[in-house]
Amino acid sequence: MTFNRSELLDYYYRDLYPELELLEKERKEILKKLKFAILVIAPFALVLMFKLSNENDLAVEIPIVAISIFSLVAVWLSRDYKRTFKKRIVSRLISKIAPSLRYDSSGKIPESIFRMSALFEDDFSRYEGGDLIEGEIDGIPIKASYLRVQKSYRDSNGRKRERTIFSGIFIVTEFHKRFRHTTRVVPDISEKYLGLFGEWIQKLAAQKLVRMDSPAFEKEFKVYSDDSIEAHYLLTPNIMERLVKMKKRANAPLYISFRLRKLFIAIEKSSDPFKPSLFRSLLDIEIFKRYMENLNLILGIVETLNLDRKIWSKE
Repeated sequence: MTFNRSELLDYYYRDLYPELELLEKERKEILKKLKFAILVIAPFALVLMFKLSNENDLAVEIPIVAISIFSLVAVWLSRDYKRTFKKRIVSRLISKIAPSLRYDSSGKIPESIFRMSALFEDDFSRYEGGDLIEGEIDGIPIKASYLRVQKSYRDSNGRKRERTIFSGIFIVTEFHKRFRHTTRVVPDISEKYLGLFGEWIQKLAAQKLVRMDSPAFEKEFKVYSDDSIEAHYLLTPNIMERLVKMKKRANAPLYISFRLRKLFIAIEKSSDPFKPSLFRSLLDIEIFKRYMENLNLILGIVETLNLDRKIWSKE
């Protein structure tokens, strides 16, 4: 799917800008209320810290509690604003680009599909998401959403913590080649960032590690498969080249799995890709361009990987 950026920018100024101006006024009103909240919370926290200065543990906890309260206030004040933004701006933008797609700001990829991908741990305690996009692009079914998946654990002091397993855009679609085994393509980050621990992880999976013939691809990814011949059959030189380009365009870790006749793609993002910022003007064109880039990553999957090529037909 090729996006006509010129047409989208015209649409932005002609149809979306008036809506954004109204939402911008709402954003500024929320900021005024947040400033007032700071004026109330900060002095109260400082007084408590002063009174509890001899209680080291309690004094340290006060700023954390104050920040948590402020965050909760910010979420409460902005919930309707974010919901309205997605309904009036994001949904209309998606409909403009691809009328065949449906958008549900509160929907998400089901847990069963996330587990089916076999890309991440399936032992998690929190599964959240939103911005569900589903339908067909060039006749290829596609489903995508933002996901935040976390796992609870206890630290060395016995305190409950949460570790993020995955946060980002998760996509599932069809791959028009027949295959029977599971092949995973993961970022080559273990040896780069985890040192000896990363080498240990790779040794554990050595029996499934598949070497590919592309130095550029091997620099970015590692491939693990139940069948090395099938892995080479799926990851042609053309597909490997396209995945490298896709990773560079995303500028983020990229995970792919071929499993159960599906193609799963996970792109790490620290936050909701379509959440409006409270601290930057909605009228900033760079903000709109960022939304277009995120949509391009999702909706451009079919074209990027040539998923609609008839020579890959399953028939």
